[in-house]
Amino acid sequence: MVETIDAGAHRYVGTAFTAVDSGAIRVHRERCAKVRNRNVDCLKCAAACTSGCISLEDGELVIDASKCVGCGTCATVCPTCALESLNPSDAELKAACLRAVRGDEVVIACSQMEAALGDLLVPGAAAFVVCAGRVDESLLAGLAAEGVGRVTVLCGDCDHCAQRHGRDTAELVAETARQVLATWGDDLEVVVTDVPPASILAEGADEAAAETVRVAYFAQVRSCPPLREAEGVRVGSSAGQDAPKHPAHSLHVMKDGTLPHFIPDRRERLLDALAQLGEPEGDKLETRLWGAVVIDGTKCVSCRMCATFCPTGAIAKFDDADGTLGVTHTPGDCVKCGSCRDVCPADAITLLDAVPASWLTGGNRHRYVMTPRPVSLTDNPHQILDTFRLDFNGDIFER
Repeated sequence: MVETIDAGAHRYVGTAFTAVDSGAIRVHRERCAKVRNRNVDCLKCAAACTSGCISLEDGELVIDASKCVGCGTCATVCPTCALESLNPSDAELKAACLRAVRGDEVVIACSQMEAALGDLLVPGAAAFVVCAGRVDESLLAGLAAEGVGRVTVLCGDCDHCAQRHGRDTAELVAETARQVLATWGDDLEVVVTDVPPASILAEGADEAAAETVRVAYFAQVRSCPPLREAEGVRVGSSAGQDAPKHPAHSLHVMKDGTLPHFIPDRRERLLDALAQLGEPEGDKLETRLWGAVVIDGTKCVSCRMCATFCPTGAIAKFDDADGTLGVTHTPGDCVKCGSCRDVCPADAITLLDAVPASWLTGGNRHRYVMTPRPVSLTDNPHQILDTFRLDFNGDIFER
């Protein structure tokens, strides 16, 4: 199934994404920042997609479900976890990693490397994923909290792999994990490499033999082998068909005037793992994972659309009994999707990259008191609605 959609048409983007909903990838459209408001710039999934299933061509989002290989790289980069990997799930992958621990090292190998090495691998000595881009920071932090000292992400010859973008994601995740864990005083070593360590090679097979086999395999193969099917999970060309049945979620506005919020499970697991490691030893973190919102009170028009569209509720409305109103911002819940900044009609929001580590696990919450926006209703009873329509390019509908 191939669909071409104007990337600004958020209603159609949400519909098209359901085409990749399968036994390998689950789509939670209500979490997608782009679905929630078309003015949001986020298209990280298209930039990271390894197979061409999700792509941006001449300003249009193209989704070809037949190309989905279920690698999970799109889910790794999605800040709101609107895309969820199921083959294996996060819990299954962590369990496989812990079973594969040798000493204090875990090896995670991509499917291309698994196919290349074949019988040279010690059974159970590594955990396997379709693509190295499947590994995310919550997994690495969880392994560190379990006492693992080194994670080797074994990635195939990416120059001869259709999924080569996954290597870039794996390198990004590794660097982010190193930085975050170092701030918490953990020295987990994360290495992304195409050289298999001796610890996973069968008796009698040395690294030279493994290199010979690997080079010979890559000389013949130009893409990753077919996706292995996990027990009870259908994957591959059937993506988008016979998808698992799970409740559809509504994008209806809640009682407080905001869209539904959801804190990604991965972010909660990441913060839980960091809490197990103790108190942060470093100061500020500057990563892809968190941001800190600053609102310029001289520009803010008090519309609170930032809270309306925030996917996680990191920005939330408050209305006190004395008439005071505004929003609060909780950096630990911020996933740096940029929704607040992109939908602000007054350019009053700055999203800072550097966040004090203590804010993340300490539950710090910043309070922004706002002044109600003066609106005259004498000439037009629909002036408020018309004003919002102007600010949001018509993206406001009467019910």
